[in-house]
Amino acid sequence: MSRFSDAVAIQDGACNPIAIANSLQRGIEEIRTEVGGLLPTDAILKDPALRLMVHHTAYLFRAHDCFDQIGGEYSALMDVCEQKDRGNNHERK
Repeated sequence: MSRFSDAVAIQDGACNPIAIANSLQRGIEEIRTEVGGLLPTDAILKDPALRLMVHHTAYLFRAHDCFDQIGGEYSALMDVCEQKDRGNNHERK
């Protein structure tokens, strides 16, 4: 199955973020194979299939709530992650 087939199937209503992440990884590897083993970031970021997969993943995680980076949901999520990160860094020492 190609990344384009995966993208269409995902847009048809996929709800498993792990399966989508696996498709995204396979799609990146597919691009890498097409360009001879290089990992061209620009090609990956502009690829229509990968962008559709990321779009649907953002939809599943309700990332549209985070578009306003000043206050609101984005700030709340950052606060939680920064606190958890500080806690993890403290535990590692």
